[in-house]
Amino acid sequence: MKQEFDNKDCFTVEGKLALPYTYFAGRVGSKFITTIRDQKKIMGVRCGTCGKVFIPPRQTCEKCFSDIRENWVDLKNTGTVTNYTVVRYDDKHLPRKAPFVMALIKLDGADTPFVHILEGVDPEKVEIGMKVEAVFAKETTNTILDIDHFAPVKERVQVLDRSAPAARPAKASLSDDEKAMLERKKALSNKVIITAALAGAATMKNQTPYVPYTPQEFAEEAYKCYKAGAAMVHVHAREDTGMATHDHARIKDTHDAIKDRCPELIVNLSSAVGMYKTAEQRISQIIHVRPEMASLNTNTMNFSILDRRSGKIFLDYVFENTFTMLQDFGKAMEENGVKPEIECYDMGGLDNTLIIMKQGFFTEPINFNFVWGVAGGQSFRPDSFIAMKNALPPYANFTTCGVGTDQFPCITMSCMLGGHMRVGLEDNIRVPNGDLAKGSYEQVEWAVRIAEIFNRVPATPDEARELMGLRKI
Repeated sequence: MKQEFDNKDCFTVEGKLALPYTYFAGRVGSKFITTIRDQKKIMGVRCGTCGKVFIPPRQTCEKCFSDIRENWVDLKNTGTVTNYTVVRYDDKHLPRKAPFVMALIKLDGADTPFVHILEGVDPEKVEIGMKVEAVFAKETTNTILDIDHFAPVKERVQVLDRSAPAARPAKASLSDDEKAMLERKKALSNKVIITAALAGAATMKNQTPYVPYTPQEFAEEAYKCYKAGAAMVHVHAREDTGMATHDHARIKDTHDAIKDRCPELIVNLSSAVGMYKTAEQRISQIIHVRPEMASLNTNTMNFSILDRRSGKIFLDYVFENTFTMLQDFGKAMEENGVKPEIECYDMGGLDNTLIIMKQGFFTEPINFNFVWGVAGGQSFRPDSFIAMKNALPPYANFTTCGVGTDQFPCITMSCMLGGHMRVGLEDNIRVPNGDLAKGSYEQVEWAVRIAEIFNRVPATPDEARELMGLRKI
């Protein structure tokens, strides 16, 4: 029973109550403020993926959502006015009496501007593009006003002291290889690698007549995918009956038929092959054929066929990928010039890779594929995608694929975040409107449309090789 509150017997005292509090600006914001206060120095953070330097510093890159909170860089105290406004009214919360100038200032070395007070120039004479420098406060306030204001840069007369040795340039924070890799990625940042997974080990002609079985069928479908915009095809070779095979000759015939029909295309072979294959059967065919790239799976997991509406189990299977297999397969690929594409079905697979890669045999850039929707792996969730992306090692590439209805949502998110896309009949036999795809090439066409929305351009095979660090065969 609800009881009504009666305040007629309450004694009420009107007035104001002081509530002292301490404000915490967060770890990133606090370091930014205390460095200004204690060292008279302004710092930003750099994204290790896209190279942008942000000020004020933040935890996450606004372009690609990478975690950047630890990538601190020193900035100069000078910068350029990119825009401004003149404040012409007084308010007790404003830092100055009107009129005064609030300017957007892009510091030298930063890619983003921030707002601060501009003094030392008549408001009517402020110009966009003028050079300014920070003037630090004499008494600290533990706020951004420890930079008291910015003022126009005064011309300085330089006096050359011939007795003093020339100052050595500051040590670069990135190695030459890392700089080259970052510059290469920036130059190709609007390129998206589209992969077509043509068959897999389970998609059969009774589901779709367009799935290839023979080497010639693989070759024709690969060529159509290339013409539609794919730079790479992922291949599980089949017998004429459609059964997955580990036979060296059949796999090489399929690989070579694709290369004969479309020499430019990258062929990525599967090291999973199919169910119930031994570790030796899985890796020996990769060493025999030596494709440019091959899949490398990262953890032992359920890998089953279920009715997702009822939960009924049709086929239960455990996909074995031990740490030793991750190590031995990875070493064998690298030693034979085959670039691994590291398949992660959940965060555990990524963490397994981060442990094994400490041995140092993986060559950079390392290429990851996030796989969503396998019965035994993670379903696609945007927050899980962000978490996995932020757990990647520096300068890594990532692509993604999804089973069934997960396919197009996950590749859209990958494209939006600066990653790459995999489609194909291995993962899904339909296009977004629900119609049966006429082949993997039709899904490639949809991927190209998605890329256009985000102003990204399908990479050519050679651009994909450059991005992923592949040898050309």
